[in-house]
Amino acid sequence: MVRRTKKDEAFKIYSPIINKVNIVNVEKLRELAFSIASETGCRAVDAYFIATAKLTNSILITNDKVMANNAKKAGIEAYYLIEEFDNAVERLKEIR
Repeated sequence: MVRRTKKDEAFKIYSPIINKVNIVNVEKLRELAFSIASETGCRAVDAYFIATAKLTNSILITNDKVMANNAKKAGIEAYYLIEEFDNAVERLKEIR
């Protein structure tokens, strides 16, 4: 934000939303990502997204078919958007 707006304006935008952001424990994330990568054979960056979904009890929606499949192997509710768009939309409607 500070690259696009003045510093004081960026702070005004940042302040009210930061309390609504869930900060993930980096150590737990690293350990879980390593475990997921070991179990699924996925790439490190995918393991971090999958681990974050697991730690936050979130649904993973991606355009990466391999990541979606590895997330499902790790027990994460995941949708490959290109093939599962309608299912993902219906699921999101359920949790509104």
